[in-house]
Amino acid sequence: MIAYKKIQDIALVLSGVYFNEIPMGEVNYLQIKDFNKKGEIVAPLVASLELNTRTEKHLLSEGNLLFAAKGLFNFCALYNKDMGKSVASSSFLALKIKDTNEILPEYLCWLLNREDTLSNLQNQAVGSAMPSISKFLMEEYEVPVPSIDVQRKIIAIAGLQKQEQALYKRIAESHKRMIDKQLIEITKTTK
Repeated sequence: MIAYKKIQDIALVLSGVYFNEIPMGEVNYLQIKDFNKKGEIVAPLVASLELNTRTEKHLLSEGNLLFAAKGLFNFCALYNKDMGKSVASSSFLALKIKDTNEILPEYLCWLLNREDTLSNLQNQAVGSAMPSISKFLMEEYEVPVPSIDVQRKIIAIAGLQKQEQALYKRIAESHKRMIDKQLIEITKTTK
């Protein structure tokens, strides 16, 4: 039997912070524009915050989740140390898993990115021009928590699905290039 738990029971939910950026910083200030719709970094990050006692207490740790909570573009991203020292901007909620023996960050990230989950959260967002999924709403949201073995299997299958989608995209792009090349050849020979 799968247990359902509120996110506040499995993760500490923190609001992202607002800082003034500087030209040459030591800490990345993660913003929604840094990610695509899949929650992947889209460009090299540029450190724009000073490393000091204020920013240090907001530094993200390996396995923290970033949930884009403001606007019409919601997603969850998994922070990893390869991103460098980073702080989540106020557009995000940061989720810090309490016990990785109970729930894996990758599983919760997958779950929060599911269309049905995003739709449920978006339907409860407040505001019309700039909808916002509140910290309270996130904390109260219930999620299924299967065994760690099942979570690992879900993560593995989801990873394979992602690879499959990437392959289909590459095949479609190659097919388009091939057809375009053939059509160009036809136009050259029909003069």
